[in-house]
Amino acid sequence: MRIVYWARAALGREQIVQALQAVPGAQLQVTTSLEDTLRALPGAQALALFHGPQSEARPILDALRAPGNTVRWLHFVSAGREGYEELGWPPGVIVSYAGGGVAPVVAEHAMALLLALSRRVPDMVSVTQRREWDRSLAAHARSLEGGTMTVVGWGHIGRELARRARAFDMRVLSISRGARPDPLADEALPLSRLHDGLARADVVVLAIALTPETTRLLGEAEFRACRPGALLVNVARGAVLDQEALCRALRSGHIGGAAVDVTDPEPLPADDPFWTCPNVLISPHFAGAGSPRSLARLAEGVADNLRRLMSGQPLAHVVSAG
Repeated sequence: MRIVYWARAALGREQIVQALQAVPGAQLQVTTSLEDTLRALPGAQALALFHGPQSEARPILDALRAPGNTVRWLHFVSAGREGYEELGWPPGVIVSYAGGGVAPVVAEHAMALLLALSRRVPDMVSVTQRREWDRSLAAHARSLEGGTMTVVGWGHIGRELARRARAFDMRVLSISRGARPDPLADEALPLSRLHDGLARADVVVLAIALTPETTRLLGEAEFRACRPGALLVNVARGAVLDQEALCRALRSGHIGGAAVDVTDPEPLPADDPFWTCPNVLISPHFAGAGSPRSLARLAEGVADNLRRLMSGQPLAHVVSAG
């Protein structure tokens, strides 16, 4: 079986190639551009790739819908599928994704961002660089113990976040479409009660998938619904919130601080006003990096699904059965 792997992102590339090459009977073709990928698709039975913008997704999906298409499995070696999902899945093609492969390290990164806000780490860096022993920072430090974290999005990342928050003796509220009870959440709320969950949170963490429904999920009204001084962390996608509205909430002080691993757009232009918002901390979308175990899970996930496909077994983490 021939599988095309479009290695458009460096994350896990080497591990994924090695894992696919080790699958008996698999013929791997690695591509590095959209053009090369489109040329490689005829005659291939499977395609593995990262999510990407619609400008890349549309020609890929068009090729999978075209008469004579031979690809019957599309796998995302990432948790996100944005750029593709909103365009609709091609009929006759099974679609799967990486599941929670990078969830632990993303949750770890979210907690690092949260601790940086609550313990004033950027201010520590500033006084260290100025060689100032500034005890006034103590007046602005905050503890997580006993606080409430509202996690918007209750997938793999949301649950890993809850594990870590509970280690800090935090109360956890989950918000999701299904609002399914979970031992890791003290209370589960449906998405229709978003404002209720925001109003009760000392900390709001966004870990929800980007879909047409969740685009700009948090805007002016949602930030007003937040508890005054609440902290916000976004490890979902930049477009799940309105950055201009967030900046206004930060400038007014109603949101006490925000730390984001994702922005809209990416990369964030140097002249974008979001850079100048007060009490904001930006990491350039690397929450999923730095974990050999996560990379191994990404690689084994796609290789395991390939073995399943070749042996006629059901695939894992299917989002469309074709």
